[in-house]
Amino acid sequence: MVRIDCHFTKKDRLRKRKEFLDLSKTGNTVHVSQFLAVFASNSYDRTRLGITVSRKVGNSVVRNRIKRHVREYFRKNRHTFQFDTFRDINLIAKKRAAELDACFLYRALNDIFRKISTQALSHQ
Repeated sequence: MVRIDCHFTKKDRLRKRKEFLDLSKTGNTVHVSQFLAVFASNSYDRTRLGITVSRKVGNSVVRNRIKRHVREYFRKNRHTFQFDTFRDINLIAKKRAAELDACFLYRALNDIFRKISTQALSHQ
């Protein structure tokens, strides 16, 4: 039986402002109508995720719901995406993300992570 690591620990997150700023300066971008992703290779032993949801998207309840769904999606599906190296990814929610229910939110996340993996593999 194969056990997949399904935790989302502090090591899996972008946490410092400098990490977000460096990523925004050097990273590549992809987008769908609900999310923008900035990503770049990192020197760590894992792919790390940062989530940005501004107050323009909605109130705290809406912003926290989006962040919970993004973390859950990443936690359960990070092993399915093929990256040539480990990556830092900052996922930025757009206003349209607040309008989606969970099913459509997961579909949008699937689309953006698929775009990240295909663009990452094409830049080898």
